[in-house]
Amino acid sequence: MKSDWVLTEEGFDPSRTGRRESLFSLGNGYLGFRGFYEEQLPSYHRGIFINGFYDLEEIVYGEEAYGFPKVNQKMIDLPDLRGFSIMVDGERLNLAEGKVHSCSRTLDLREGVIRRRVDWESEFSSRVVLTSEFTVSYTNKHLAAVRLTVEPVRCNRLEVISSVSMPAAPAADPSDPRVGKGRHAHLEMTGISCGEHTLAASFRAVGSDLKLACGAVLTDISCDEELIEREEYPEIVLSSEFGRPVSCTKYCFYTHDTEEEAASAALKELMEGVEPLWFDTLAAGQKETLSGFWETSSVEIPDDPHLEKSIRFNLFGLYQSVGKDGRSSLAAKGLTGAGYEGHYFWDTEIYGMPFFTYTRPQIARSLLAYRISTIPEARKRAAEMRQKGILFPWRTIDGREASAYFPAGTAQYHINADIAYSLVTYLEVTGDDAILAEGGAELLFETARFWYDLGFFNPRRKGAFCIHEVTGPDEYTALVNNNLYTNLMAQFNLRKAAGIYREYPGLGESLGFTPEEAGGWDTAAHLMYIPYDRETGLHPQDDQFLDRERWDFASYPADGYPLLLHCHPLVIYRYQVLKQADVVLAHLLLPDAFPLYERRRDFSYYEELTTGDSSLSACIQGIIATEVGQLDTGYRYLRRTALVDLDDLQGNTKDGLHTASMGGSWMALVYGLAGLRWRDGHLSFAPKVYEELTSYGFMIQSAGVLLHVTVNEGETTYTATGGSLGIMHHGKALRITEGSPVTVGTTPSLQAVVFDLDGVITSTDGLHFQAWKQLADEEGWAFDRETNEHLRGVSRKESLLIITGHNGIELTDEAQIRLFTDRKNATYRELLKGITPADLLPGFVRLAEELKGRGILIGIASASRNAPYILERLGIGELIDALVPAAEVSVGKPDPEVFLRCADMLGVSPLSCAAIEDAKAGIEAIKAAGMHSIGIGEAAKEAEMPVGDLTEVSYGRISSLWGDQVQ
Repeated sequence: MKSDWVLTEEGFDPSRTGRRESLFSLGNGYLGFRGFYEEQLPSYHRGIFINGFYDLEEIVYGEEAYGFPKVNQKMIDLPDLRGFSIMVDGERLNLAEGKVHSCSRTLDLREGVIRRRVDWESEFSSRVVLTSEFTVSYTNKHLAAVRLTVEPVRCNRLEVISSVSMPAAPAADPSDPRVGKGRHAHLEMTGISCGEHTLAASFRAVGSDLKLACGAVLTDISCDEELIEREEYPEIVLSSEFGRPVSCTKYCFYTHDTEEEAASAALKELMEGVEPLWFDTLAAGQKETLSGFWETSSVEIPDDPHLEKSIRFNLFGLYQSVGKDGRSSLAAKGLTGAGYEGHYFWDTEIYGMPFFTYTRPQIARSLLAYRISTIPEARKRAAEMRQKGILFPWRTIDGREASAYFPAGTAQYHINADIAYSLVTYLEVTGDDAILAEGGAELLFETARFWYDLGFFNPRRKGAFCIHEVTGPDEYTALVNNNLYTNLMAQFNLRKAAGIYREYPGLGESLGFTPEEAGGWDTAAHLMYIPYDRETGLHPQDDQFLDRERWDFASYPADGYPLLLHCHPLVIYRYQVLKQADVVLAHLLLPDAFPLYERRRDFSYYEELTTGDSSLSACIQGIIATEVGQLDTGYRYLRRTALVDLDDLQGNTKDGLHTASMGGSWMALVYGLAGLRWRDGHLSFAPKVYEELTSYGFMIQSAGVLLHVTVNEGETTYTATGGSLGIMHHGKALRITEGSPVTVGTTPSLQAVVFDLDGVITSTDGLHFQAWKQLADEEGWAFDRETNEHLRGVSRKESLLIITGHNGIELTDEAQIRLFTDRKNATYRELLKGITPADLLPGFVRLAEELKGRGILIGIASASRNAPYILERLGIGELIDALVPAAEVSVGKPDPEVFLRCADMLGVSPLSCAAIEDAKAGIEAIKAAGMHSIGIGEAAKEAEMPVGDLTEVSYGRISSLWGDQVQ
């Protein structure tokens, strides 16, 4: 039995009872059991749940206002029919008492059966061995089964008692919004019966009036006597004496309905059908179902078995908890705990759906069907909020809003776009257009109608479409104008809705939408206001974000996190501090909205501000860290995401597993390391490896074709089953046909060389010095060769500020700065008139011609705005494939923007580029861009390849940076 597939518990540790109950939870998407012991004691939370079975409670506000939700829905604990009371010579078996000689439990993720063995001795020296097997059926969603044997070692009398045990919820923590609130009795018993080897009971949820029917059938009984006691809560007692074991198999059934008669009739039919069931047959069926699941969903990480098992455990957990019937969804804690009261959030669409869309599209479809079924409630909520269209609730079970704190609840309007995004992604990946006629188009059009009504064309922003008073994904920044994530996702929603309307005009018109309305969506999308700060080159999280004071992480106590448990919201809202990735998430979901250099710059800025207080954040940060080349950070976040429950990294696994992190761990591997994106109608990959993780594999589906991807340091192999598929690998088109795997280099080979201009191709350093010297002399500033060395590789404005700073002068007036730099440049341009091809530095022409002969592209990444004129004077324009317009570069070196812009213009991955620089700042920029670096002069010691000048550089030497041997 391979340990990387098996979850194992050894020994008994009462302090870990709650955590282990969560980890050993089992479910089938409808019915879920926490992993409590068969003997019921000790227990942290003996939870049993039905996905979508809930009660209602009044929400009590200190001060109420219009539109606040009036009632809360909460997933409730069900009566326990699975457990037993086990009496050993009159003492109840309880591992917290007596002596545990041995205790072990295993869950094989390929079998879906929990197996357990306990050797226990009572305080009065009676001793028994308990063995059990437990599973929750995949083929009959109402069924769970346990096979139990209690064998005396030293015991005179055994009693194994089966009854209807009422729910025993854990103590609540009212100070922590992540766990459930205090509970009262949510179930009212409406009937109970006991027959030969059977127990049955019916209940009513007192608030929602939903009806529950549950029952148990005992079979394969092996004991001396059987006694049925009929009391208020009947019991079936199996007993034995004189050292004989007791064993039985119990089949437990749960079903619910809106009508008691329907629920009871369904239960009767289920219980009467138990005769053909045998536990071994049921277990074999579980294994077969999971075999099919893993055939499309497994991951392989040979370098890190613990990480591999963690991600497999997470995927298994998602499959256990996700609703598959179109009437339920995926709760924040799944079916493993009562945290967040069983509510469905945006977690489902952004963190859970990607895995299902790419591996089990039929489940993704059922999740969309659930959202479609709640459109009537969403329409009511939009009307209540004085908006057209539909507004999905921030947290819900039955489709009604249940969030009592609107700044971090209802104000997160982005959930509309999140759901629309998941629908569009499903359409693109699967090609299942039929869902549009089944409510998908209505969802897409109604959310677009909502955005058009919520936003407005703002005359103060030159008519740009603005969206005010919203909260983005970062819940530490609430009620803002033009949250970047919200605006971009709304833009996506509007644009896609307009496109679908044009593609299916009859469908749109049948739903009451007009071409004029769809045209308005296009206009709003086109004019959407996207916050951008030219001075810093950053995308502000919202209009005011960069104006706020930065949170003082250095002086704030380390034990004061998460902030939501230690600071009033108003304190948090005043600062630049993030609970979770916000702008960075937009970079992941909408990668084509940002060039790579902006994604990198934004990531670096917001990374410093993100507390990670939300378990949703690490996977997103890790994906983008990997994308922008911060591989150590990416690996750290991958592990943090994947191990959040298995290693209990946040200390709250006891309250239920983190389904968003479960889905996020798959995303961190597939979106992060493998670089999966959907671009231009194709799967697009940009695989990387970490130093600590050099090989991995996974499977995804698209348009009915299963694609197996395996990656190692040198090669990536794509294998298709069920057809052929067109994909992109680092921008190169590949066709993967069944039976013909395609193997390519994991990292793209040399495709382009990017040159700095001054000091590499030609030397205008002396001319720059002369021009700055003339300006300095005219203004009476000190300026010499030593100061000039600090100007290498930096922009004109920055050079001026360095010179004035050395003279104790602070320049802040932009007009004055521009006047000085224009004067310097005018002098410099005059000096440039004397440049000729004779001023080319040795080796450039030979190297450029060799590269062109090999089909290698050549780019120029210069901070000089005079670069086009210099190239013209040098007569080498025909050798150059791309020149970055320096005037468009918002942040100079050592920021990598100029190099990444050049790679974009050349149409190649930065990983396929080498760049040549003579300044330290330039080498820093090259490395930040993810390119191989070649350094000349003072930059040589900082570069991968140090050279004296271009005469030492050849195609072969450059190729060797990729490990290639070129003749």
